[in-house]
Amino acid sequence: MEQTAFFVVGIALVVTALVVSISGLRYPGFPGSRPALAGGAALLVLLVAGATTTAVINAREEQREHNEEAAAEEEQTETQAEETGESPKELEQQGADEAQNAGRGRGPALELSAPEDGTLAFDSDELQAGAGEVTIDFTNPAAIEHDVAIGTDGDEIAKSDLVSDGDTTSVSAKLDSGDYFFYCTVPGHREGGMEGTLTVK
Repeated sequence: MEQTAFFVVGIALVVTALVVSISGLRYPGFPGSRPALAGGAALLVLLVAGATTTAVINAREEQREHNEEAAAEEEQTETQAEETGESPKELEQQGADEAQNAGRGRGPALELSAPEDGTLAFDSDELQAGAGEVTIDFTNPAAIEHDVAIGTDGDEIAKSDLVSDGDTTSVSAKLDSGDYFFYCTVPGHREGGMEGTLTVK
């Protein structure tokens, strides 16, 4: 309601100022009499006062809503802290970490495929991605089954389903900056050449 009043008063002030300006330019004798001049000045003062008053009311209303939201969030954090046994500061830090990870987000999926003739290889032995959620979409046109996994030197982080005959599967993992490997987990396939380097920056 207060915002509506502010816009109405503001529009009326602008329209009045334009009318006065145009009239002053077109009619040399404008406003013509002291009562008209006094009335116009009083109207402008009244509109300016109305615009200022409604602006202050709007600012107070927005501040009140902001305070209510902050109080509600604080109460929710305290309630959650009581339920989980964690301190409010720990929960706030978790929220900040989640927001940071969400900001990093999921980048576009990396495309990978195997040869149709069944050769133990991927169509690329190097992939690059940004830190965060990394996804590899793997298509296998060959009749022999393959999958794709993401891992380090000694640990498997995540792997896809086995696919063949043109099917596509995906593997996703949250990765920090560093060097990783992607490879097929079918026995003998990685050793045969189905391996590459995944660089995360």
